[in-house]
Amino acid sequence: MSSLTQDAGLYWRPLGGNNIDQISGHSYQYTCVLHKNEKIKISTIIVDIGKFDNHQAFGIKNSIAAVPDVRDIIQNKDLNLKAVFVTHSHPDHLNGIIHYVRAGYKLPPIYGGKYTKMILEDLYKYYQIGKINQPTFIEIEEGQIIKCSDIEVEVISASHTCFDSFGFIISACDTKVYHTGDMKIDPTTYFRKPTNLKRLKELGLKIDYIVGDFYSIDCDGFAWREADVLKTLVKIMKKSRKSKIFLPVYPTHVEMYIVAFLSALKMKKDVIFYGNADFYSYLKQIKDYGIDFCKISKGIIKVIEGVPEDIDAFSKNFVVIGAYNDIGEWFNDSKEDSFAIITAQTFFNPLKGQMNARNIKFVTLADYPVLQGAGHGHLGDWEQILKILPSAVYIPTHCPYFIAEGFRELAKKLGFEMIEPLPKNNFMYRFKGKEYTEVSAKPATWLIVNSDAIFTEVWQKATSGIGYLKRTISKKRAQRKFKMMLCQRVKNR
Repeated sequence: MSSLTQDAGLYWRPLGGNNIDQISGHSYQYTCVLHKNEKIKISTIIVDIGKFDNHQAFGIKNSIAAVPDVRDIIQNKDLNLKAVFVTHSHPDHLNGIIHYVRAGYKLPPIYGGKYTKMILEDLYKYYQIGKINQPTFIEIEEGQIIKCSDIEVEVISASHTCFDSFGFIISACDTKVYHTGDMKIDPTTYFRKPTNLKRLKELGLKIDYIVGDFYSIDCDGFAWREADVLKTLVKIMKKSRKSKIFLPVYPTHVEMYIVAFLSALKMKKDVIFYGNADFYSYLKQIKDYGIDFCKISKGIIKVIEGVPEDIDAFSKNFVVIGAYNDIGEWFNDSKEDSFAIITAQTFFNPLKGQMNARNIKFVTLADYPVLQGAGHGHLGDWEQILKILPSAVYIPTHCPYFIAEGFRELAKKLGFEMIEPLPKNNFMYRFKGKEYTEVSAKPATWLIVNSDAIFTEVWQKATSGIGYLKRTISKKRAQRKFKMMLCQRVKNR
C-alpha cells in the first residue's frame, strides 16, 4: 500500500516541495486508514501536482519538464484516490497535471479556484488536450467543505501573488492539518482575499499539524505588504520627476500588474501594457477574471495595450507596465524624461544594459528592497501564526532541507514544535491526533518529461549547483541569519 502500514491514522508524504536543495514541483499525499467493522477502509487525496523548474540538471536529453512521481498513488486502487486539490495556479503547484494527462494517466476530479481553472484551461489549449481527456474540474471557494470519503477538506483563503490562492484544513482519523499552500499574512491584497486569520483563530487548539510554506523563513519581520509596495512605487515616481516610467512585472504574479497600475493611477499617469507573448497571456487572464483596468481608472487616465503608433499623440505622461524583454524603441526619443523601476533581481542584468545604452536612470532592489514584494510569509508572519495556533506541530515545506534544519534551534527558542525528523521528499509519516510516527524514508524519484510526453524516471539528487545558491542563499548564510535573529530576540528580552 505504498509504504502504508495496517495501523489506523492519517498518512502524509511529500512527493515534491521538500527537495534537498530546491523548492518546486510540489505534491503531497494524504491517506486516511480507518478500521471499521474489522475491515480496513482507505481513502486518499493529493494536494498539488506541480512541475520542477530545474529539469535540465538531471541530464536527460530533450527534457521539457520534471514532475513528482505520483504514479503509485494514481495506479494503486487500494489507496482509493478521490481527488486532487490545487492550492493555486503557479506552475510549481499546477503544471504537473498537464504532463500526467498528456502521458495518458487518468486523474480523479480536480478541485481548485476559478483563476486556477482558467490557467489550466489555457494549458490544455496550448498542449492541444481535448475535453474528452481532461479530468473533471470542480470550482471551489473559501468556506466550502468537501467530503472525500473519510477525508474532509475545508477551503481557506491565503494571501499570495495570484487570484484564488487557498490553504486547506484537512480533517481525518481524529487529526486536523492546516496545509497552508503558498501564504503570507497581508491584509492589504488588492482584489483578492487575504489569509483568513479569523477562521484560524476559531480553529485554534484544534489544529494538530501545520504543513507550512517556509519559503522565506530566513527573513526576519513580516513579509512586505502590497500597500507598502504601492506607496514605494508612488514615492519613487514622485522623486524621479520624470514623465515616462518603465515598470516590469513578473508575468505570473498578478498582484504586481495591479499594484503597478494603481501606482500609475495615483500619479495620474496613463498606462501602456507592453511585453512578450507570456506577458500578454497573463494580462488576458487577469481581464477575463474580471479586472477591468479602464473601469478602475474611471476615465482619470488612458489605458492601452501595445505600442501606440504615435507615442506623443497618445500621452506625454505615462507608465509602461511590461516585461523585461524590451523597453521599446520609442523611449529613445524621450530618454531625458524617462526613468525605470526594476522590481525583481532576475530583471536586473538585461534591463541594466538596455537602460545604460539609452542613458536612462533607474532604481533596483538594492535601492528599495520592498519592490520585490512578497508572496511568502517571513519569520514574523509565522510567529503570528504560532500565537493563533500554539499547539500545532510545524512541518516545513517549500524550502531547501538545509534551511529547515538550520531553523530548528531558533524554532525551539521561539516555541515552535517542529516534526522530527524533518521531511525530505518521499518520507512518510502517520498522524494520530498529536502523536506522529515516521513510517518510511525511501529515496525520492522524479519523472523527466520530453516533448512526446514520455517519462524517464530519475533518482532525486542535489541539482541547484553553486550558481543557484549564490543567487539565493547558502547553508552558511542561512545559519548566520538564524543566529542573528536569535541574538536579536535575546537582546530584546
